[in-house]
Amino acid sequence: MQFDKRTGIALEAIRPRLDRFRSAIAITTEEIRGLLSGAGQTRDDQSIALGHFASGHVDVDRFSTFTRHETRLDADVEAPIRAAEEVLNRLLHEGDELFVLQLAPGSCLASAVAHRLEVIGLAFAAAHVVDLAKRGQYREEQHAPLLEGLQWADWSRSERALAPGLVVELSGQDFVPAQLAPYLDAGMKWVFVVEDDAPAAAMSRLITPGVFVQQSSSEEPLETFTAFEGTAAAALLAGPAVEFLHDPNAGETTFERFTTLDFPREIRKRAIGGISFAQQAEDLALLEALAVVPSVGGEAASDPAGKLSAWLLSQTNLVGEG
Repeated sequence: MQFDKRTGIALEAIRPRLDRFRSAIAITTEEIRGLLSGAGQTRDDQSIALGHFASGHVDVDRFSTFTRHETRLDADVEAPIRAAEEVLNRLLHEGDELFVLQLAPGSCLASAVAHRLEVIGLAFAAAHVVDLAKRGQYREEQHAPLLEGLQWADWSRSERALAPGLVVELSGQDFVPAQLAPYLDAGMKWVFVVEDDAPAAAMSRLITPGVFVQQSSSEEPLETFTAFEGTAAAALLAGPAVEFLHDPNAGETTFERFTTLDFPREIRKRAIGGISFAQQAEDLALLEALAVVPSVGGEAASDPAGKLSAWLLSQTNLVGEG
């Protein structure tokens, strides 16, 4: 599938995580091949079998220790292992489409994300099935449902750390990033590609001390986002919005972490989807509170908070709001 420019930027921003995730799948798939048929007995065989996704990411010599050529499986455990192999092969051949979630207008962001992560979680479920089968602990009635999906809540911390990240394409009326706060864990990375008018500061709800958060309306690469080693979320918006970058590495205090904070000249005083203008004003006020620079006397400095307060007052007159 050919993605538009902003989605391409978003995919490249999470590319290192995608490559690592695919490499892990490739390793597991090759181990399964070794279990089932003794394949991959030479270094060249393994390089070919691991293929494009593992190129430059997998130490083939180290990988060779994972395959057990002398292993002979009982017939009753071959079926679940082959089913797991089929699942992993299917995920490998999905391509980038697996990591781009396209929401139809009016869709529930939280529900759509939960389902896509359940599909991605099949990679970990397949590994569980293989491990259970190898140890003789696989039970069809109990463990077969694992290959139907693995919910985020059931991912271990190490599995969450291996999560590939996700790009979400959606309309501004459905842009409620706070719904994804439960998924900001263990280095997970999200990029929203937002169409049409959107709440001007919705990403403010995701700001916490250790989470990198960026909102932009430009089409520049998200290099700082990609380089950040940790949990991160970014949004690429189409219309006027607050441009900000909250980088946990930039300082110990909250205001120091805002390396960029620029406000648009004006925003439309109207609801967007189910988000009222009053709610949008609260998002803007949250940014004000987070970005206040304390003075020696404990009062807010006039810059940038004073300017921001004046701007907010000019924007939040709700008289006659539709």
